[in-house]
Amino acid sequence: MANVAKNSIAATYSGAQLNELFYEPVFRSDDIMKNYRVIPNVKHKMNVYTSAALTKIVNKYTGCVAASGSTQFNIDDKVITAGRMRVALEQCTDEFFGTYIEELYRSGADVMNVEGTLLAEAIVNRATKGISQDVVRLAWGDDTASGVAGYGNMDGWMKLMGADTTVLAARTEVSVAAPTTPTAADALSLIRNMYDGAPAALQQTPASEKKIFVTPKTYNAYLQNLEGTSADLAITNQEEGKLVVKFRGVELVPMYEWDTILADTDPDLFLRGGVNGTEGACYCAVDNLIIGSDVTDPEGSFKVFYDDLEEKMFFRGYFKLGVQFLYPSLVQWGIFY
Repeated sequence: MANVAKNSIAATYSGAQLNELFYEPVFRSDDIMKNYRVIPNVKHKMNVYTSAALTKIVNKYTGCVAASGSTQFNIDDKVITAGRMRVALEQCTDEFFGTYIEELYRSGADVMNVEGTLLAEAIVNRATKGISQDVVRLAWGDDTASGVAGYGNMDGWMKLMGADTTVLAARTEVSVAAPTTPTAADALSLIRNMYDGAPAALQQTPASEKKIFVTPKTYNAYLQNLEGTSADLAITNQEEGKLVVKFRGVELVPMYEWDTILADTDPDLFLRGGVNGTEGACYCAVDNLIIGSDVTDPEGSFKVFYDDLEEKMFFRGYFKLGVQFLYPSLVQWGIFY
C-alpha cells in the first residue's frame, strides 16, 4: 500500500523552514447530526416501521348500530442495510527523507515512528475531514450496483428515492434555456414550484423541521435574488458566524458533495428523457432521512498506531453506514431540463 502523505515538495532543502503546515480547506455540506435523523447501534440490518395517516373516520350519527367503520391505515416496514466501511491508510518515514519534514521526526530508536509529529497531525486532519465528506457523499449518492471507484458500498438516498415510483412521479421539472447553468429566475422558479407542489404532509411540517438541499450552482443563482433586497420570500442571517439562507422559512443547504456524485454517477432522480441532469434540489423533512450506523460519529471512529516490524504508522477506521427514507409524502425533488 502506498504512503497516504506524498512528497510533492519542490523547494530546495536549505535549512530552517516555517514550523507549520497549512491545510487546504475541506468543506462538507452539512452536519449529519443536524440535518438527518441518526439511529445508532445498527450492526447490519434494522427494520424501521412506519404508520400511515388515518383519515375520514368521522361520520354522521344515524342511530345505535354495532357496525364499525371500515377505514384502515397501513403499518409498513423499511430496512436500513448498513454497509461495512473501512478506512485504511499508512505512512512510512522515508517518504520525506531529505526534506525539512525530516527535521521534525523523532530521534534514536523512535526515528521511524511519526506519531506525535507534524506529519502525523496532517494525516489525522486530512483523514477525519475526508471521512466526514465521504459519509455525506455516500449517504446521498452511493449505489450497490455501481462500478465506479469509491461507490458500491450501500444504497444512498438518491438510489432509494429514485426507485420509489411515488417520489419519481411527483418530481418537479422546470424547463429552462440552460439546465446546467441556471439563472436567478430559474433557481427561484424551481424552488417555488417545488414548495408549492409538495405533498400536503410536507407542507404542514413546521419550517424548522425541513430543509431544501440544493446543488451549489442553483444555490448561488438563488442568492442573486436576495442581493440588495429584503424580500419576504427569503431570509438571510448569520447563525454562529455562518450564513443561513431560507425560502419561506425553510433553510437552503448547498450540497457540494452532489457535484461529485453527479460527475461520477447518473442517478435516476436527475434523469429525464434520456438526458442526465446536473442541477436540482430536494425539499424534505429532516426526520424523513435516516442514517443508521454502529457509531454516533463515523469521523471519530478510528485508531492510529505504529508498527515497529513494518516501520510504518497506520490509520484504521471501521464503522457501519446505511440510510433509508420513511415517507414519499415528506419529500419533493426538483430538476431542470
